[in-house]
Amino acid sequence: MRIATRSSKLALAQTSFFESWVSKEPAKIIEIKTEGDKKSAMGEVLFDKANFVSDIENTLLKDGADIAIHSAKDMAASKHKELDHYFFGPKSRSDLLIFKNGTEPVFDKNMKLGTSSLRRKLQAKFHLGAKNIVPLSGNVDTRINKLNKGEYDCIILAEAGCQRLELNFNDLNYIKLDHLSCAGQGVLAVQYKPDNKFAKEFILEWKKNFLQRVIHDETEMEKKFLEKINAGCNSAIAVRADHIGPKGVDKIIRGEIYGLEEYISFEGKSHDIDIAIADAINILESKNGLELLNEHN
Repeated sequence: MRIATRSSKLALAQTSFFESWVSKEPAKIIEIKTEGDKKSAMGEVLFDKANFVSDIENTLLKDGADIAIHSAKDMAASKHKELDHYFFGPKSRSDLLIFKNGTEPVFDKNMKLGTSSLRRKLQAKFHLGAKNIVPLSGNVDTRINKLNKGEYDCIILAEAGCQRLELNFNDLNYIKLDHLSCAGQGVLAVQYKPDNKFAKEFILEWKKNFLQRVIHDETEMEKKFLEKINAGCNSAIAVRADHIGPKGVDKIIRGEIYGLEEYISFEGKSHDIDIAIADAINILESKNGLELLNEHN
């Protein structure tokens, strides 16, 4: 089996995690330096996260690999016309606020806080009262090194990335943020051509696992919601789907949309995914949520 993935340390760790689940024999790893990786290496922070995915998708389409592994959050809200995917976990949806070593893990609004995510910037502004938010680039190790060298007082990172890199949490000076995250945060995605024999085999097994089906279905619901409101992973929005109750019968979608000076909350709930999404959209439209979303365009 040939697996295409980004060449970053985190992407390779995620691919290794996938291998541990499905591979009966060693796979051939095809490392791809994507356009997103190149932009990130040049210090760019505001670009479409599809730049992390499209080069890998092209490799699949040209039969240069059997499957690809992505971070689900980087994938477009709309489904690819020629490729299938399946979302899988386990997942951790939380963000961590990590402080410089040797300091108390207590946030002060005047601290120099590093993040380049629009959602995280606005959550820090509205929920933490942060006054000094500055861009942060580089891989996880680079960001933590910048923090401990004193370039920042604190930074925000995804808990899932720290876990998959097997960072020693005893060495991290952090608190877990009680904020909603972006669609697909903490979830991985395997992408493949519909007729790929390797994918057919393990996807069939995953679909027999209730917890894995729920992770896939919840993430699909989050992506479908974004598609309905023409938003993406770069948008100023946090969203979370939960399928709860016996056999996940209750479908809940909730989130927040952040404008420049205010934010709104929304929620939809139903036994039917489409009805839950429609209810959530009706609520956010009644609160002028789409106008807030467009303030950043």
